[in-house]
Amino acid sequence: MDAIKLWGLSFLALLCVCSCGGDSHSSSQSASSGKNQTGNIYSIALPKEFTSDVKVFVTLNSSQTSSDQSVTLESWSSSLGAPLDVSKTSDKTFSFIAPQVRKRTPFTITARLVDESGSKFSVSAQSLIIPSKPNLIVIFTDDQGYADVGAHNIVNDIETPNIDKLAANGVLFSNGYITAPQCTPSRAGMITGMYQQRFGVDDNRYTPIPKDVVTMGDRFSDLGYTTGLVGKWHLEIDQNSKPWFRENFPDTPIEDFNPGKLPSSLKEQYYPSSLGYIYNYFGYANRYWGNYDLHGNTTELGWVNNSDYRLDVISDAASQFIDINHNEPFYLHVAHYAPHVPLEATEDYLSLFPQQTSNRRRYALAMMYAVDSGVGKIVSKLEEHGILDNTIIAFISDNGAPVGLDFTDAPISEKKEAWNGSLNTPLLGEKGMLTDGGIKVPFIIHWLEKLQSNTVIEEPVISLDVLYSAIKVAGATEDTLSQLDGIDIFPTEGFNENYLLERPLFWRFWNQSAVRLGNYKYLRMGPDYEFLFDLSSEESSSNNLISDMPEKAQELRGLYEKWNAEILRQPQQDSLNSQERDWLSFYLTP
Repeated sequence: MDAIKLWGLSFLALLCVCSCGGDSHSSSQSASSGKNQTGNIYSIALPKEFTSDVKVFVTLNSSQTSSDQSVTLESWSSSLGAPLDVSKTSDKTFSFIAPQVRKRTPFTITARLVDESGSKFSVSAQSLIIPSKPNLIVIFTDDQGYADVGAHNIVNDIETPNIDKLAANGVLFSNGYITAPQCTPSRAGMITGMYQQRFGVDDNRYTPIPKDVVTMGDRFSDLGYTTGLVGKWHLEIDQNSKPWFRENFPDTPIEDFNPGKLPSSLKEQYYPSSLGYIYNYFGYANRYWGNYDLHGNTTELGWVNNSDYRLDVISDAASQFIDINHNEPFYLHVAHYAPHVPLEATEDYLSLFPQQTSNRRRYALAMMYAVDSGVGKIVSKLEEHGILDNTIIAFISDNGAPVGLDFTDAPISEKKEAWNGSLNTPLLGEKGMLTDGGIKVPFIIHWLEKLQSNTVIEEPVISLDVLYSAIKVAGATEDTLSQLDGIDIFPTEGFNENYLLERPLFWRFWNQSAVRLGNYKYLRMGPDYEFLFDLSSEESSSNNLISDMPEKAQELRGLYEKWNAEILRQPQQDSLNSQERDWLSFYLTP
């Protein structure tokens, strides 16, 4: 026990100093006081609020001015119940590390004192602890076009009230981009925070993701987070993995490649459970790789069958993850398989959209409403546990909608029809293209009370920025941040979005390449076709400035070539494939 001599003091204003990272500030807060037998008044105080994990200094004061009386500190306790490790730092000052909490939590600290006569009494102070580690939830849809969130106010048939509420209470990025116009590469970027070309996942052919890639699951785990992935992964060994098979089984004919016949122990090495994601409910429909069930029970990791509607299953899995892990900082990747084909919806969802000129559009609307309902369920679960204001929610699509050039309303059972019922209006192009229709997507970030609400940012951003911004707030080191390709885009106090215009964004897919800097975008399709667009108007053949602004075109071309030189794989890109030729002819008519 520490003995504290408390004499020669005037009755002081209650003072506590809270510091973190070398910075300090003081703030007074009312506290209870106690008297010993001689009538001396003792007190302690805390600031009105402080943050988890920082060092807090507590000063013990007395009204005693002339006596040699002393008190002994017998013990410290707090309202959180867990033992509080308080250290003496000077004659009258003590310190402790603020406990970790998951939501704004009232906090009371109590000192138990004993005077020279043996009389015991207590003094307390109250405060509020603010969580230091925000949760991150990434909701990543599949082939959802730019038009298909109500917050964009482009079409009048879409119903996404919960997603729109995220935008109203958060930030809508009207020029938000993904890293590729196809799902495997864009997902590789979204779970690593890096341009996927850096590690060779250029397009759907290059599954599985390399085992040595550091994922955001790994990075958040290193910061003490619980991590989880539910829904679509599409980075495992699949039917597209022929290049991987040739490299790893050079003596086996490629015609013998069948992912279903590979050993489970080999395939599992490329599942999210082996790549940094602790909690899993990964799958597409009917069959899921999981280690917990939808009743909140942890289970042995393995495949489970679930024939419920695929979108509701993922929403339920996300909600159960929050139930299980709400008392810990967490990062959760939620990947609804929608509105990607096969188009499927329950009658409950379809009944909400009875009058539609297109049946495929009707199914897409129903599927997106199901996703939106899942967003509402996730938000409600966060509210239930009191952690909504400590959770960053990002809503992004993995690429633009495929429309098959002409929006053919083929029967739902027609598997080869490209159009999934979603819309990229008013953008040019579709999934697979590096025009904005393929890569500009719904992009919303919500962090209650931390980000400016009802804000629209028009400057260009990319999906990698979300991961960089979130892990920076979570406490990542400068070394970790330097390995990522994003920048901080969270519009907190003092944010100036103009610097987003000075940062180039890059794309390379099949035989196309592109770079955007500010309002200008350079696009090359194969070796022969170049375009320069001023995106303050629109992409179109009539807006091709390649001949009018050769210096700007050369500037952007040079930026791209410098970036491309750092990339792992260097494809020839010496001709367009048949699909690219069709897109070029239909959308750009050079």
